[in-house]
Amino acid sequence: MRLDRIERDEEVLVDVIDCISQPGLNDTSFACRTVDVSETGIKMSSDMSIPVNTIVALRLDLPTQLYRLEAEVRWNQVNGENTLGLLIKKDSQDIGAWSKMFQLDF
Repeated sequence: MRLDRIERDEEVLVDVIDCISQPGLNDTSFACRTVDVSETGIKMSSDMSIPVNTIVALRLDLPTQLYRLEAEVRWNQVNGENTLGLLIKKDSQDIGAWSKMFQLDF
C-alpha cells in the first residue's frame, strides 16, 4: 500500500539549476518550507517566486534521513506567499530512499 500525500512542515534547501525564462535565477540558493509531500512531488511555500519549468536541486535533511532530489517546478501560486508544486525527477540521487517513505507494510 502507498500513501498519497503527507502533510509535512520541513525546511528545504533549494538551488536553481536551470531557469530558462529568468536565467539570472540560475545558481540562486534559498530555503523553503514543505507543505506536503508525495512520492512524486512536493508542495512548498517560498519567499521567492520560481517560474514554471525551472529545474531545482533539493536538500531535505530530515531527522532520520538526508534526501538529495532534483525536481521541476510544475505550478506556482501567489496568494500572500508563493506556493510551488514540484515534480520530483525519477533519476534523482536519493529517489529510492525517498520512495520507501511512502510504502506501508501490513
